[in-house]
Amino acid sequence: MAYVLETRELTKRFGRGGRAQVAVDGVSLHVGEGRVYGLLGPNGAGKSTTLKMVTGMLRPTSGQILVDGHPWSRDDLYAIGSLIEQPPLYPNLTARENLLVRTTLLGIPEGRIDEVLETVDLTDTGSKRAGRFSLGSRRCRRCSNARAPSRSPGSPRG
Repeated sequence: MAYVLETRELTKRFGRGGRAQVAVDGVSLHVGEGRVYGLLGPNGAGKSTTLKMVTGMLRPTSGQILVDGHPWSRDDLYAIGSLIEQPPLYPNLTARENLLVRTTLLGIPEGRIDEVLETVDLTDTGSKRAGRFSLGSRRCRRCSNARAPSRSPGSPRG
């Protein structure tokens, strides 16, 4: 089976020598096309560190990251959506404007915004400022979810 995302023995250490802190130790993941996955575990288990390596925010100490069967490259960021920790929203912008920022940066057609707002059930609040959503509200999380997968699965990369 072909995977859209695969990690092989992914490891991340912070520091060097005997003082090195192992944050991720040999993680192998297989993500199938059209699926949604979550990483579960206690604090300090390496969930955020793993996602940060997959999204290029951190460089792995060792191991491989494959996207569509080839070694990860910066171009693959157009196809990867993730939510790590705090929702990445601009509070002074509306839900729709937050999506416009993301789609503009990634070169995604503006028409995709309404489709994504409908997918996460935010069509009625697309004009509401994101800062008016409470941090724990479902709407805030849904707006963040809408920002993560801005491309359609299988979309060509730029």
